[in-house]
Amino acid sequence: MEDLLPRHRDTVKAARIAALRRGMAKLERAHPGPPAHLSLGVPQMHAHLPGPGLACGVLHEIAATVHGDRPAAFGFLFASTAVALRLRPGFAVLVAQRRCLADFGTPYGHGLVQLGLDAGRLLLVETKSDKDALWALEEALRSPARPAMVVGAIAGGLDLTTSRRLNLAAATHATPLVLLRSSSATSTSAAATRWRIASAPAALDRFGAFAHPRWHVALERCRNGRTGQWLIEWDHVAHRFCLVEGVADRAPAERSGIRLAG
Repeated sequence: MEDLLPRHRDTVKAARIAALRRGMAKLERAHPGPPAHLSLGVPQMHAHLPGPGLACGVLHEIAATVHGDRPAAFGFLFASTAVALRLRPGFAVLVAQRRCLADFGTPYGHGLVQLGLDAGRLLLVETKSDKDALWALEEALRSPARPAMVVGAIAGGLDLTTSRRLNLAAATHATPLVLLRSSSATSTSAAATRWRIASAPAALDRFGAFAHPRWHVALERCRNGRTGQWLIEWDHVAHRFCLVEGVADRAPAERSGIRLAG
């Protein structure tokens, strides 16, 4: 009899654990977590990525193609943030080194509205130095508030060790992390993707007025993916990116100023 009691207890314990696991699985199905990828809404771009969009929980980099493309790169960053806020609950955090705001421009309320970005869901953190900005980025990523997206803008370089720290911090809550770097940045980082953004002539409406902003977008590095380049525009009505048909994946020579890193 004594030998049977421990076996009975083990059987009961195993049954309870199995029941708990089934209950947790039901809760997870009823309340799914945020998606593992941030969809850009452009299947032709997704085809070059290892998943259906930007992987969450890792670092992604954006840089202007040339110095004069910095405002365009900043605009692309905000458009990406608008996409994230449409797909994920909560708020976005923008951490910017003060010099970057002077170079790229300060977020403008009316412009954010045109992107469909609710300024009430955007927290702007301005820092004096890159060191402070990187610290603030880590704190935001590890925060129990779980922001929908964290974006940053730094003026200087980003070493491999720091980028790995940001990757680990982003993985805490599987938060999308996009960092805007200088157009001249060449240091190696642990970013999953690196994008180059150049300005492009805006689409015009039938009256000749500006209708949709456009960007030349080059994916110059992608872990477990492949490079590519596209001309995309922003739809102010649907608040999403759209591919400008007939100009995707041209040879680099056909794009003014865009080159893929070899």
